[in-house]
Amino acid sequence: MTGTTGVHDVGGLLVDAAIDVASGHKKYQLWELQTHCLVTLLAKRGFLTVDELRRGVEGLPAPAIEAMSYYERWAASVAAMSMERGTIQQRDLDQYLGVSIEEPLPRFGKGDLVRVRLENAAIRTRKPHLRTPGYIFGLVGVIERDCVGMADNPEGLAFRQELPRQPLYRVTFQQGHVWEGYTGSNLDTIDVEVYQAWLEPSTKEYIQTQRQGKDHAHTHAHTDQHGHGSHGPQHGGPQSVDHGDHTHEGRSVVEQNAIDLEGEDDVERRRLSEALIKVFQDKSIITAEQLRQAVEDLDGRGQKRLGPKLVAKAWADPAFKAKLLRNAGDAAEELGIQSSNFAPKPKAADPEADQEKQIPNLTGTIFTAVENTAKVHNLIVCTLCSCYPLAVLGMSPAWYKSRSYRSRAVRDPRGVLKDFGTEIAPDVAVRVHDSTADMRYMVLPQRPAGTEGWSEAQLQDLVTRDSMIGVTFAKQAK
Repeated sequence: MTGTTGVHDVGGLLVDAAIDVASGHKKYQLWELQTHCLVTLLAKRGFLTVDELRRGVEGLPAPAIEAMSYYERWAASVAAMSMERGTIQQRDLDQYLGVSIEEPLPRFGKGDLVRVRLENAAIRTRKPHLRTPGYIFGLVGVIERDCVGMADNPEGLAFRQELPRQPLYRVTFQQGHVWEGYTGSNLDTIDVEVYQAWLEPSTKEYIQTQRQGKDHAHTHAHTDQHGHGSHGPQHGGPQSVDHGDHTHEGRSVVEQNAIDLEGEDDVERRRLSEALIKVFQDKSIITAEQLRQAVEDLDGRGQKRLGPKLVAKAWADPAFKAKLLRNAGDAAEELGIQSSNFAPKPKAADPEADQEKQIPNLTGTIFTAVENTAKVHNLIVCTLCSCYPLAVLGMSPAWYKSRSYRSRAVRDPRGVLKDFGTEIAPDVAVRVHDSTADMRYMVLPQRPAGTEGWSEAQLQDLVTRDSMIGVTFAKQAK
């Protein structure tokens, strides 16, 4: 069992899934590029920080992390952090998500059968504050009396959000319907206060089905008690049980399915992102033209082949290679390449400090090159999210974000390399670089044999994105 700081921290978890190498060729959809650029624009204008984005993702309910695709999580995080800052309100989003912002009228009366809605954590933008207990999710009860009154919505109050007031009811449930193995009388009940938003109409047929299901479970509970040992009463509603590595294994399948959806155009998956863009445009925080220009720039980064340009220059020029390995950012700047994922803010140097010994202020990502040699092979990963030298290499491949790659790259790097058809000899060290903070790595592949005298333009054709991540070698000379 490895240590972990949360569901996002997957380094070294026992995930056996093979890397979906083919996913590296998937194209990003427009809404995914727009979501990425929205974050960039908000960060540049001081409305969001990268670490806030990360915290928002890490704070999502586990079912949401499992069910959402990569950029759905980003959109959910932007929504949560922006509401926390007070930049936007829930009602701003609701108008574009089709959620009514009008105060509802009471729709139920004494004696009505109602069903408590299931909590759909997969659509949450943050861990919610709920006053509806989980043990009645999905169960049918009876309205005990007419509407108690109109109450402020606690789900909004907890986050200083103004949501429409809700009619409040007392709902009666039979104890035998709530708890499997309940041994009391069939006359025993429990009354729970429930807001109207959590209730929907139900029928006698549904409550009969509920009763039959619990009676069946009740019979099995008695059998266990008398013949097979008692496990005690069990919760009748949805459960979330953590079995250590087993939970991580199960989640890996769900998360991988979400990663598989990267590049798939899905109306539901893009709804929140599109609503956010409209809200920020309404507030004049971004404009449609700024977003379009940012998407155009982002989409073109990989096509500029800046990474191959750096590698070819290093292969052809020993002095440039030494500079690249010493300070990749300065070497990139020499070729007119902006290597930081976001532009560093200027910091005034201390005029009285020894400039050679002064520790630099880190305000942008630090581009770093690591060299493959006859004795060392380098591999790049980010186990906490998917940090990547986007400014130089363009958008990362889908497999780079996957749980299987992020977990296995640090625990079984040679196995991961084999998934890509890359065999590393036993006498060659594999050095893994986990980009967990502000450094963004690029591998300088070994120069292929037989390329002596080649021009830099010819050498660039041998450099691939995957070789600069370290999962493959550069192409061989033909």
